[in-house]
Amino acid sequence: MKTVMSIKTNLKMIFTNYGFYICTAFMIVLCFCSGIYRDSLTDDMYSVIHSLTKFNYTFMLESIDFCSINVMLKGSGSWLSMSIPIISAFAFIPLICDECESKAVRNAIFRSSKFSFYTSKFLTACISGGLAVMLGYIIFTGLVYVLFPNINEYTIESQNMYKEILSYTYSNVADDRYIGILLIKYVEMFIYGAIATVPAIVLTCITKNKYLVMCIPFFFKYAVTQTCVKLSSKAWSNFENPNEKLGRFINIIAPDAVLNLFESSDKKLILLYNGGLVVIAFLFYMIIQRRRFDCGE
Repeated sequence: MKTVMSIKTNLKMIFTNYGFYICTAFMIVLCFCSGIYRDSLTDDMYSVIHSLTKFNYTFMLESIDFCSINVMLKGSGSWLSMSIPIISAFAFIPLICDECESKAVRNAIFRSSKFSFYTSKFLTACISGGLAVMLGYIIFTGLVYVLFPNINEYTIESQNMYKEILSYTYSNVADDRYIGILLIKYVEMFIYGAIATVPAIVLTCITKNKYLVMCIPFFFKYAVTQTCVKLSSKAWSNFENPNEKLGRFINIIAPDAVLNLFESSDKKLILLYNGGLVVIAFLFYMIIQRRRFDCGE
């Protein structure tokens, strides 16, 4: 019960702080920077914002790539993937570091307990990161719905072709239930943001420097991602005899696998793997924090 009350208190503090809304705003900006259309003649990739400034409405109706649902689904592009450790962490991590620097932690622990206090911090960080990322994406999809053509404005042939493409990825969702696909994507974005916050909250038990806490996970994720890319290229380099086991393994452990969780055939393994990492991180975090001596915390 104390843990739940502490989480509620932390969430109130988050929602009254500018950091959460800055995260949401940056999330929207990064989504608008995602690539959605490639010119077949020049091979140039156009982002969402570039497409709005470059092409008129009539031109957009000539390519199904510009339909609102397609732009929404492609909004989680490479820029978001690269910046997610900082975006998700900025919602709550600076508050934790500032609280510790103020030496006021002892009073909060005294009113509850070390277990409740630090458990609530860990869970709140994950919840706030997930909410900031998901809220930004929801606002982005709302703006895209207004700014880009609806899929019903395209020809029947184009609509059927696009529905067939989606049916392979979202086989459990009816062809005409685009809202169901978006709801799935919202859940994925929440999980993605929540898991991306874990390395930062774990680092707060080692250092209270908020800049290090938010930047180290960024470089760590970049290193892991590049390693996965190289291993994946190696696995599929031999077209005649690809290493399918290695390729599947990389798809499971890749940092961005959660971003397309429900579209993957290995969703259970991806959830199990990431859930295991979160549990290990939580145990490590709690062991360090519970062994900390009372020096103003």
